[in-house]
Formats: sequence, C-alpha cells, structure tokens
Amino acid sequence: MKNRDYIIIIFSFISGCMLAIGRFYDDRLHYEGFNFSILVSSIYCIVTYYIVFLFGKQELNSAKIWQYIFFILVILCNLFLWIIYGLNDYGLSKFLDFILITMPICIVISQVFNKKDIESLLYVMFGISIFLLCVSLINISDLIVERQGVLGGGPIVLSRWLGIGALISFFFKPLKPYRLILFPAFIVIALFTGSRGPIAAIFVVMTIHFFFNFRRLFIKTLLVLSLIIIAIFSSGIHHQLLEVRTVSRVFMNISDGGIAQSTEGRAVLFQSSFEQFFKYPIGVGFGNWQDYSHVRSYLVTKDLYYPHNIFLEIFCELGFLVGIIFIIYVIVVFFYGFTSFLRKKNYLFQLLFYIFAFLIFNSMISGDFSDARILFVFMSLISVKGLKYVNNL
Repeated sequence: MKNRDYIIIIFSFISGCMLAIGRFYDDRLHYEGFNFSILVSSIYCIVTYYIVFLFGKQELNSAKIWQYIFFILVILCNLFLWIIYGLNDYGLSKFLDFILITMPICIVISQVFNKKDIESLLYVMFGISIFLLCVSLINISDLIVERQGVLGGGPIVLSRWLGIGALISFFFKPLKPYRLILFPAFIVIALFTGSRGPIAAIFVVMTIHFFFNFRRLFIKTLLVLSLIIIAIFSSGIHHQLLEVRTVSRVFMNISDGGIAQSTEGRAVLFQSSFEQFFKYPIGVGFGNWQDYSHVRSYLVTKDLYYPHNIFLEIFCELGFLVGIIFIIYVIVVFFYGFTSFLRKKNYLFQLLFYIFAFLIFNSMISGDFSDARILFVFMSLISVKGLKYVNNL
C-alpha cells in the first residue's frame, strides 16, 4: 500500500468523525476534563494540510464546476450580507462549520478521491453508523422516554446516521449478506429517535428502488412485506411500539390526520420563509433568518432558528443568486448521478445515488445548513472523476 493510500484512509476516518460531530469545537464532548472534539479537530487539520499536496491536475466536470461556484458564492455573499444585516453566534457557528468542515472535505473528495477511496469512506461512515446503533441500543431505555442524540448531535442527526447505515447495509455489495439483520435493526432504532424525516426518506428511497427493479423484486417484496405485516399485527407488537413516546411521535401525523403540532409549525416556517424572501431577495446572512421573520415572536418561543428546508434557508439567508446556483448544482448532480444509476452494473454509483436521494429529501423537511454537510459530501462523491464509467463494483 502506498503512502497516499494510508493518508487517504486516515483522512476518511478523521473526516467521518468530523462529519459525525458536526462542529470544530463541541463542549458536549467533554469528558474527565478533556474535550475530544479538540483532539479530532487537530488531527483533521494536520491530515487535511498534508493531503493538499496530493492534489494533481484534475479534469473538471459540470458537477465540480457548479460545486466550486456555489462554495465561492456562499462565502462572498454571506460576508457581504453580514456587513449589512450583522452577525450572531449561531450564524458564525454555521459559517465556520461550512468553511472548516464541509467545504474542505468536499474539495478533497472532488480532487483526490477514486473508487477505492470512496469505498474506504463508506466503510468509515458505516462504522460510525454501527457505533451509533450500538450506543442507542445500550441507551434504549432513555430513547423510550425521551428523544436523544449522541456524538454532539441531536435526534434528527442521529436518525440520519442510522438511515445512512441502513442504506449502506442494504445496497453496499460487501455488506449485502448481512442486510436482513442490519437493515431492520437500523430502521427500528431510527423509529426510537422520534424523527419522522429520515423514516419518510427511507420509505421514498426504497420505493424508488422497488420501482426501478419492479419485475425482479415484486414477488419477493410482496412476500416479505406480507410476512412482516402478519408478524407485527398477530403478535400485537404494533400496540407496544405506539405506546412508546418517541415511536408514537413518528406516526402522530397519521393518527392526527396530518394536523399535528409539528406539521402545522412547518407550515408557518415555510410561509414565513417565502414572505421573508420576497421582502429580502438578496438574503440576510447566515443566522439572521429568525431575526428578520415577521413571526419572530412565534419562532423565539419555539426555539426555531432556521426554516427546516435547505432550499428555503439558502434563498432566505444567502439570497436569490446563491439559491439559483444551488438548485442548478443539485440538478446537475442529480442527472450526473441518475445516468450512472441506470447502469445496473455500477453498484457503487447506485448506492451513492440512493443516499443522495435520502439526504436531499431529509434536508427539505428538517435540519439546517450545517446538518446538510453529509449531503454536500455525497454530492461530491457522485462527481468523482472516472467513477461514472466503472462497472462491476
């Protein structure tokens, strides 16, 4: 193994840790007088510095071009808007997370990674998901009572990591022999987080998979679902699950006819975001969405600092130009990935596309710009040079 491969493996591991923590410094990772986020961030800085020297002359594709344009505009427009509208701690934290974690990792992936490196990063992400699954199982009694987060992240972030683990275990070829055990385990524990977005996104992704493999999967899927439904309802386990506070939260919109408090709250967020955008079309800068909302009193009471939709957040905080560029970037990545997704032999690309779909759907209903860091990483993975034409992965 070459020195380059060792450096990439270390980078994959440490960047996976940074993505899981989500912050350069997190006071919640303090134990016995020592903050582990400082150690992880220090190693990350050193490895990222050395890996820059691996950059060679790279061919640009449309996905990479739009990525760089988007990144540059995010920085320039945000700094300009802060001069006009001011900044706060939340906005500064979000901006630093982007320029110190999300952007460097994405650029390294775009410039340096190959197929083998992608697999290494997927193993790291799966390892993090397994770790979070085990921690959740150990603390299942706490999950039953109240929504929990781990590694400095909240319930939504935890549920997303479990969703990523479920998709990797189901679609990543080396792990397929274990998917009948791992996939249900990830889904069940994700239910206990009480976060509906990742569960809904998993359902969408599996529906897409079923649609594109209808002939091959119809009988098998019908049989498996029938057995699962019979087992759940005949055993009465569904009643026990719905009695769990966090699990019942996932299904509350069904029982309440779609008018539950959280759903109604999101309608307020979306409406307020649209009105704010038309009033401030050039944006208000990172962290200022709440301050310039016409329903600020409602948002402050509910501790809501972002629209819970990545597109609305970018349009409101960074303005029309950055919002349009982001839409173009997403569309380019989608079609760049979808054409390879249809190549049935390109299993790795299919996995990346499924996780991309899972994350983009999540970001449209929950989480803020910082929480979308893994989405940006997978958008970068899809644009890796040469991967599009690799078969039999």
